[in-house]
Amino acid sequence: MQKIAKWWLGVGLFWLLSGCSASEAPRIESYVEGTLSIREQADSTKDFSMFEIVVATQLEGDVDTLGVALTDRSGHFSMTVAALERGIYPLIISRSGVTMTVAELVVVAGDSTKVSGSFPLDARGLRIVSPENAAWSAYRNTKYQHNRMLLDLLKGEGYEPDEVQRIIMQTSTVLWSLDATYPLTLGADLAVVESVVMLEGWNDSLVVARFGMLADDNASIVEAVRSARRSTARISGLDSSVALIESYIGRVSDTEQRAALQSEIVLAYTDSLDQERALEAALELRRKYPVSDWARWASRAAYELENLMPGMPAPGFLLVTREGHTVTSEDRGLRYQILEFYDPRNTVFQQELADRNELFEALDDRLFHTISISVEPDRDINDALFEESTPPGVFVYADGGLSSDIARAYNIHVVPTRYLIGLDGNIIAKYTGPALRYLGLDLVRIVTEFNQTAASSR
Repeated sequence: MQKIAKWWLGVGLFWLLSGCSASEAPRIESYVEGTLSIREQADSTKDFSMFEIVVATQLEGDVDTLGVALTDRSGHFSMTVAALERGIYPLIISRSGVTMTVAELVVVAGDSTKVSGSFPLDARGLRIVSPENAAWSAYRNTKYQHNRMLLDLLKGEGYEPDEVQRIIMQTSTVLWSLDATYPLTLGADLAVVESVVMLEGWNDSLVVARFGMLADDNASIVEAVRSARRSTARISGLDSSVALIESYIGRVSDTEQRAALQSEIVLAYTDSLDQERALEAALELRRKYPVSDWARWASRAAYELENLMPGMPAPGFLLVTREGHTVTSEDRGLRYQILEFYDPRNTVFQQELADRNELFEALDDRLFHTISISVEPDRDINDALFEESTPPGVFVYADGGLSSDIARAYNIHVVPTRYLIGLDGNIIAKYTGPALRYLGLDLVRIVTEFNQTAASSR
């Protein structure tokens, strides 16, 4: 059986922050100008007018326009982009109702960006030039090279874990250095946190050391705390990891971040299988934030502690696939089972979709059984996912969505959520939100162990 060859380790911390609605005053503005043209062999008129340039985002199902411009005859345009939060937003260029290209634009207060391109675009695509966009490009290019190296390694036979660690250490060092090259940029803020997160479990001492150098106001500080507390637990024990979280609760000013850190205490005890203290922490979270989503999160955490912990039997099910076939938990046989709960319109699911497909396509169906369960009740919306291609796996549309029996049994309130179930029918792990990389790592470990066992038995 071949090792998993096609999967993307570095899904990471991609930011797509909320834009502003029409009723809210924008807090940040950036300036964008540029020139677009058409190659002479495609159109010799030299009239480059009527390119439409739009920066937009989707907020609670509604498309929100952050900036829009039209080119003049020379192809020049300019516009102010206004958003509630700094972040990465789609830059959409169209003409005569036809979308020409979609790119990524960093929107940060005070940034001035120049855009240029000649259509049809060559392999370079659009040129998007500003300090912020340069930092973002450096971050993305580093991650791309990292993914290529890992894919090349995993396509071979008999790779050594030391080689994986070398690649991770190398990428982490480059990401950490981006803060010196592009100081005070969104890309650098993202890169330094990613450099900490990706080291977890490979070099826990370095995780803790670098974490101590992060700024408290980094937008991804909660993600960094999450990795640092796990590394601290491995080095110094559970109590030290909880003390680290508690120290940060008093250091951050944002209420949402404080609540998220409080929830991390629940997870710390949960990871250590300390059910009693995990339940106490969940009750404390509910007490501190009684009328909030976090109170509901705490109640769900309590249910999970009692029913869905690693090592516990996975809830059984009987489902009907989109083709009308019956699939049950017993169909697992002597295979690992992956249950994926998703919504086809969910931003994280859409961002991960290509990498999700690549990963699941690489799985040997003699070892893995994958079932994807949509919590979107509308069949037409679900079927749209299959218009251009057929994603790998068995697909089920859960009647009732998040209120369906299967979603309630598995405590689904955030999508995507994925469960990995062992050969014995017990839960191995749960992966919530943008956590495809963690699932990928666990699947590689399973395949590696399987190959080693098979080789030793020959």
